[in-house]
Amino acid sequence: MPTMLCCWGNGSFGQLGLGEDGVSEPLPFRRAPEAPGGPEVVLVACGERHSLLLRADGSVASCGDNAQGQLGRRLPPGQRRAHVPEQIQALETQTIVHISCGKEHSLAVCNNGRVFSWGAGAFGQLGTGELKERLIPKKVDGLSKYKIIQVACGNYHSIALAKDGRVFSWGQNTHGQLGLGKEVTNQAGPQQISALDGIPLAQVAAGGSQSFALSLSGVVYGWGKNNAHQLGLSQADPKEQIFKPHSIAALRKLDVIYVSCGDEHTAVLTQNGSVFTFGDDSAGQLGRSSSALKTGPEKLDSVEGPVSHLVCGSYHTVCISASGQLISFGRGPQQQHNGSGPSSSKSDGRRCFNISALVSPNELLGVRVKRIFAGPYVTFATVLRTQDSAYANTPTSMETLPKISLMDRALMEKWLLATAESVTRQTAKREIEAIFSSSPCLAASFLKPRSAMETGCCVAVDLQKAREMLEELATRDWIAGRIFSSLLDNLIPALPLNSPHQEALSSFLLLPECCAALEAPKMHHLAIPFAKAVNGLSKRSLDILEKCWSFLPASHLDRIVQMLKKVVLSQLPCYPYYPACQVLLPLLEVLKKLYKVNKRANCKLPLSNFYIDEIRQIINPFADLARWHVWVEAMKLGKEDNCPISLCCFPFVYNPLTKMEIFDYESYNLQEIVKANACDTLVRNRLLRKGELPKLPVFPLRVRRKNLVEDTLRKLSQVEDISLKMQLLIEFEGEMPGHETGGVLFEFFSYVFEEMVQPDYGMFMCCEQNSPIWFPSRPSVEKNKYLFFGILLGLSMFNRVTAYVPFPLAAFKKLLGKKPTLDDLKELSPVLGRSLQAVLDYKHDDFETSHELTYSISWDNVDVDLIPNGSSVAVNNSNKKEFVNKYVDYVFNKSVEGIFQEFKRGFYKVLDERMVAFFEPQELMDVAIGNANYDWELYEKNTMYWGIYSETHPTVRMFWKVFHELTLADKKGFLLFVLGSDRVPVVGMDSLKLTIHSHKSLSEEHMPEAQICFHLLLLPPYSTTGKLKEKLLQAIENNRGFGKQL
Repeated sequence: MPTMLCCWGNGSFGQLGLGEDGVSEPLPFRRAPEAPGGPEVVLVACGERHSLLLRADGSVASCGDNAQGQLGRRLPPGQRRAHVPEQIQALETQTIVHISCGKEHSLAVCNNGRVFSWGAGAFGQLGTGELKERLIPKKVDGLSKYKIIQVACGNYHSIALAKDGRVFSWGQNTHGQLGLGKEVTNQAGPQQISALDGIPLAQVAAGGSQSFALSLSGVVYGWGKNNAHQLGLSQADPKEQIFKPHSIAALRKLDVIYVSCGDEHTAVLTQNGSVFTFGDDSAGQLGRSSSALKTGPEKLDSVEGPVSHLVCGSYHTVCISASGQLISFGRGPQQQHNGSGPSSSKSDGRRCFNISALVSPNELLGVRVKRIFAGPYVTFATVLRTQDSAYANTPTSMETLPKISLMDRALMEKWLLATAESVTRQTAKREIEAIFSSSPCLAASFLKPRSAMETGCCVAVDLQKAREMLEELATRDWIAGRIFSSLLDNLIPALPLNSPHQEALSSFLLLPECCAALEAPKMHHLAIPFAKAVNGLSKRSLDILEKCWSFLPASHLDRIVQMLKKVVLSQLPCYPYYPACQVLLPLLEVLKKLYKVNKRANCKLPLSNFYIDEIRQIINPFADLARWHVWVEAMKLGKEDNCPISLCCFPFVYNPLTKMEIFDYESYNLQEIVKANACDTLVRNRLLRKGELPKLPVFPLRVRRKNLVEDTLRKLSQVEDISLKMQLLIEFEGEMPGHETGGVLFEFFSYVFEEMVQPDYGMFMCCEQNSPIWFPSRPSVEKNKYLFFGILLGLSMFNRVTAYVPFPLAAFKKLLGKKPTLDDLKELSPVLGRSLQAVLDYKHDDFETSHELTYSISWDNVDVDLIPNGSSVAVNNSNKKEFVNKYVDYVFNKSVEGIFQEFKRGFYKVLDERMVAFFEPQELMDVAIGNANYDWELYEKNTMYWGIYSETHPTVRMFWKVFHELTLADKKGFLLFVLGSDRVPVVGMDSLKLTIHSHKSLSEEHMPEAQICFHLLLLPPYSTTGKLKEKLLQAIENNRGFGKQL
């Protein structure tokens, strides 16, 4: 359907193209002349005194003032203006698709993406590298490598958007309008705006001295002059100029789809057709009432129904409603002609009129406005004669914008169907390379629909869609190869590493999906540079990426983890060789970051997902421990960068069993070093004929059963710290020595801990029956006993003994410097924990009256204020979270600060804190005191038999029948009887291998006996189940020790 071009406003320089009409006074709505049979005008760009008209055939005509050569064509001698549009001859060989005008300069984009400029150039706004005007269009050589799809001109600056998503700017930068930073003044050639790297953009726009970029997901970025709040920044940020793109928070939730700028005001169009305006309103160009004082974006309410098109002139704004109504407001041409300036009442300068008032009745029938364009005091409109149904299909402002490259399903299907050597395949290769070489294009291909964006979520891309499409593309080797080379050679080296904008980092979420979709070795070649890029991110960018990771569903977070683990595993053969082994470093560093993010996100993934179990089969963890010691020493000298990598620096990749092996090996090694040094000293003294004996290389501890705790604490108060790191030898006075085996140690620690944790001993408190023990706020024993208790717990671990202490997980968190939470309080005191959870969960407004809580609590039979004058501060809905946090902090930290610090000091007198840090709190708890993960069937399966017994012996069968019928308490008592501990070591029940043996001196009338040193049960040959059960229970209840000797 053919369109008509209409215009109105100030034509004093011929910029309306109406000939001599409009030169003497502003014109009302007028249809512009058209060449007979000539192509229709599809786009108009307006400078301060000139206009460009882009026709459907790609030709460009110009009219208006030519004082600076802004018309792009030579006029007859002595003529400085052209009142009638004529084609620019210098562009006649080009097919122009986009145009824009600055104050006195012009830009045109041709269909191959080349940019031509002409007009004033004193500030570098032409981008030619020179600061001078040009009368004839000249190609901007600085953009020759890129296909430009959009350009936008401010008064003295220019912006361009490329097909691959890059943004360039040039010209004046007095107010930061180039987005290149403060250090740039005038930029004569195009310069990439690095702050926008990686962002999938839909539009660039420019006003007088301000600039904008709109992302495909609706985020608006603004920079430049802000003296009239034309950037839409909050009042809390009153800067008059912004030198780099800034995300406009006030527009973030408005779902913006189009931005238009005047000289010092801005208008945006949203998805639902609403218009928001902000900036200078001195001429009523914002369309607000005279009483409006708000400086930020405000919705325009004077328009009925949704708006489809929006445009700003320098001092006025025009929009089209969905019904075809044309609305304009601001400084009109009549005011300018009269020289009166803005009216004293802004409403006087505002117009709202239907198109029927501006077109003759004969032309009115079925006429609808299609598009609108505006400049300083001028407005152009293309109108068409058509029915409403056809008008409904007219593209909106957003839909007329050229778009960056992206992949959709239709394009993907075309690639998949492309046959070898076909033109389609050659085109597909170029398309694949274009999209997978560009972070913005890759992100644009998988953007979530705006309606699907979750509030507060910073993940803008659909990773599930990406996974499915990439896996499908990877089924074609030629596509997979092209994707691989594009990512490796182009996209990854250009990843944005210092962006403050979360949209720019979407590629960091998509790249692991790309890597995982490709088979090895392609995955490995991509993952390593990807990991290096992540480690190269600025702190600000890394914080954003880690926040995005924390929002990922568990399956997608695990996708990244498993991909990196596979690559680490593939590179482990390099471990023995330096510097080749350093290839592991960036991969492990990223895994470390993911591990920490996962923990902060309340462990979406089990920590076991980070274990690389195969490591144990490839490298020697004890050799890795030696490397770690070298690294520790080098770190003290600041030379750790020159050390071979040690996996002990990344202990989360080791499973608990391997960590325990490393920990035990370190303890054993320290003990053996002391012994070896003593032997060396002894030999040396003998050679020198010295009678001096070396210091005993063990820590002997001789105690009486009846005075076990007192003897132990007395000895600990006398021992030197160095002896604590020697092998502990226990001897019970009056009993056969058993210190060369582990059973005595098990028994010793079980007894001493059992006695010291009893309530009547006074060291610990118990909040509820059967709940864990905790440190009292008012201890009734000497403070140094907590030091000794810490030493004892450290000694048990150092000597590889699992002995039960009923501590909650919070104790081990605190030993590792972790912060206990409400969940820990639920373990320590289930009733109190549930009560505080109920406080947090209560949502009604009557909280204060229904709960009557203050910041004063009762703990350990003492009333305590959590804050100064806490008894007078009520807990309400607004501060209840703080109240619960302070409650938890008091219980676990403030109330026990002194005595827990003593306990911790004693613990680390024995153990190396850096080694203990290898463990997570639950792992440390399991290593120190074992766990209760019983598997009695496995216990039976692993049992060995000596003497007359075998698996099928009648007495053995009776024994297991009786055993499995025992209560859990009796089964645990049996473990204590035969093992010295009722806890399961961290390695599991598989490590508990019971041996059942007969003894010639034992008859049916004897109780079973045990040798805990060997985990040995001496079982008499009982003939009946009843007798066996009776004697077994007696043994469990009454017997501990070593029993008979073989």
